[in-house]
Amino acid sequence: MSPEDIYYDLHPAEAREQLLALASGGDHQAEFYLGHLADEESPRDPAAALEWYRKSAAGGFLEAKHWVASFMYHGMGTVQDVPGAVGLLRECAEAGLDSSCWKLGQHLLQYPESREDAIRWLRLAASKGHTAAIELLAGAGAS
Repeated sequence: MSPEDIYYDLHPAEAREQLLALASGGDHQAEFYLGHLADEESPRDPAAALEWYRKSAAGGFLEAKHWVASFMYHGMGTVQDVPGAVGLLRECAEAGLDSSCWKLGQHLLQYPESREDAIRWLRLAASKGHTAAIELLAGAGAS
């Protein structure tokens, strides 16, 4: 089973056990899903989730870098760092990750001087089928 299948198909306790085994062998996708599990436990553990996302991102797993940026942006499990988060989002967006294109566009849309850049990122996300980007573009009158 892939780490994604383990995460979605197994009970969280069993998934954690199998993902930990994979992560100990250097599987960066398993680290990513361990971050998800830590973020979903009760009580949530955003610091542990962020630690797993950072390990996964350091191993080159692009989605994990997006999640690190998101946690930094909102100050979850770490001190809020919007400029650092935006830099990471831009890296992910430039690599083609639709969720980062959307989040970067959403952020930039707050600043009138960045509207053109924001619309460009949102259109890229929308072209990949990102529903929230499509809705945001329609709401911004830029679809």
